Amino acid sequence: MLKNILVSFGLGLFLIIFWTWISSPLILTVEGTGEVSVPATSATLSFSLTTADANPQAAILAVKAKADALAVILRANGIAQKDIVESQVTAYPATVVVQGASGYQASISMAAKTSKVASVNELISVLYANGAAVVTQPILSVENQTDLEQKAFDAAYTDASIQAAKIAIKNWKLFRKTVNIAQASSGTTSTSSSKDTANKNGVFKIAKVVSVSYKMW
Repeated sequence: MLKNILVSFGLGLFLIIFWTWISSPLILTVEGTGEVSVPATSATLSFSLTTADANPQAAILAVKAKADALAVILRANGIAQKDIVESQVTAYPATVVVQGASGYQASISMAAKTSKVASVNELISVLYANGAAVVTQPILSVENQTDLEQKAFDAAYTDASIQAAKIAIKNWKLFRKTVNIAQASSGTTSTSSSKDTANKNGVFKIAKVVSVSYKMW
């Protein structure tokens, strides 16, 4: 009889301790970062062309001729026609730009995408030499960006898991469970979940930041 009471008491105590342990896990959130770097596969250049003339129609025709000539040069540099974009012509009195100026100015905006990333600087020189007024900083891009973003995300999650494992060991927690994964901001805006950058050497970088919440026992 006494043995049964002691067994029941011991079992009840074990269940209480077990329930307390189960219902009171250590809850923490760990931030992990991951980055993937690959050579850029294309670069896009945007540039503008302007002309001036006493007659607005002449200014328009001149800037269109300049755009046509630059398109020929771009194709000669290995850029396909489908990768050359041209805006409508904009014409306006020169006084809008320079107070007291006479005549009219006309402008066109153009963009070209090239796969010759290593030769972008040479292409910029060609554009300026052939009448481009302003050439913007090249925008680099890469193929299969979705796959690369997934690799960066996986690397960020692995980083968070490693940090969580270290914390678990320090706190004598043998088991852990992921309860939430969120992509956190990684820089430029409060809503951004990734940051794509390209350095001067033509290397495209994709970075991901994830916030992972765990329960540990």
